[in-house]
Amino acid sequence: MKPDITLIFPSSPFLLDQAVFPPLGILYLSAFLKQYGFKVQCLDMGVGHTLDMVKSNIVGVSFSTPQRDEAFKIANHFVGKKWLIAGGPHPTHMADECYEAGFQKVVKGYGEIGLLKVLNLLLSKGLEIPEIKSIDSFPFPDRNALPVLDYHYSIDGMPATPIMTTRGCYEKCAFCARIEKGCEIQSAERTIDEINHLHETYGFEAFMIFDDIFIASKKRLKKIADALEGKFKFRCFGRANLITDEVCKDMVRLGVVEVGIGVESGSDEILKLNMKGTSRRVNLNAFKMLKEYGIRAKAFLIVGLPGETPHTIADTESWVMEAKPYDVDFSVFQPLPGSAIFEEPEMFGVSFDYDGIPGWYKGTPGQYKPMASTGALSPEKIVFYRELLENKFKKSELLR
Repeated sequence: MKPDITLIFPSSPFLLDQAVFPPLGILYLSAFLKQYGFKVQCLDMGVGHTLDMVKSNIVGVSFSTPQRDEAFKIANHFVGKKWLIAGGPHPTHMADECYEAGFQKVVKGYGEIGLLKVLNLLLSKGLEIPEIKSIDSFPFPDRNALPVLDYHYSIDGMPATPIMTTRGCYEKCAFCARIEKGCEIQSAERTIDEINHLHETYGFEAFMIFDDIFIASKKRLKKIADALEGKFKFRCFGRANLITDEVCKDMVRLGVVEVGIGVESGSDEILKLNMKGTSRRVNLNAFKMLKEYGIRAKAFLIVGLPGETPHTIADTESWVMEAKPYDVDFSVFQPLPGSAIFEEPEMFGVSFDYDGIPGWYKGTPGQYKPMASTGALSPEKIVFYRELLENKFKKSELLR
């Protein structure tokens, strides 16, 4: 039977591997729409799906800024033939650009209610639009809509799949583009139910928790650890200023074997200017504590943030040598639409040329297309230093 809408996740050709994680965003939308009787088709261009597979006359494309070009190619392919809806991080902040590309509607923010309203009007369903008071009200992602078992991510050799247990972030980092303000945290009970559901339905025993700050609520973390202690393995993200003995103990009980932390820089000057809310010392202490509890700690660092100079890059290099994280990722700073830096670059002392072809901050080494410069570093120099640090520390004996 013909679907009411086809939801598309564009390809990300800049990534080394596009089949690591299923796109939960469109799977959340699919599950929610199906609750209201809509028939939904989901396609992920990164795993070989093609546009000739689209079955609906209404097409929704959910995309981030690095995927902008691929999303606009989809729009160009269907303009005048399909009714086109854009959603996700980039359309939320750059709606006018999406309309110019041929999309007829932009759904901003978290998409469930907005997309339901659009389809309700387009298809004359006459539905009563619900008021969502808690993200616990949303159904689990519709993982049957894509070949979830064909994606390949593992934790300690065990097949793993991603879950999201919060939406948003309460911090105000200048380089981050939030879809909506604030942070919504689903209950421990719902989180436990979803993890058990994934184990019972698909056999997963390892999970990548994709929240910006999974450990935002110590009380919730303890409840989840109490219920799932010893059953599964997890990897998650955290913030250095939230790492405490209590949090580490509960993560160990839960089965967390690795935590990724956005360190960003080894320079206190850079961290302060970019409103990170941490410091060099706080980051060092967090990595030291995680090591003491046997939890692998991965550091995510950004080269080229506002204020970056050869001196601050040396600070980052010395921080890595001192902290000795289990693993590192160095990305290139790219101003994201919706971030404070993108909106007011002069306040942060950076300049960039947004020409409609935004670069990406993480992807295939040697192919970065930088667009921002600081007062001291050109875009080319920023990429040079990124490659230098990556080559020195990635899988290096210096960190052992």
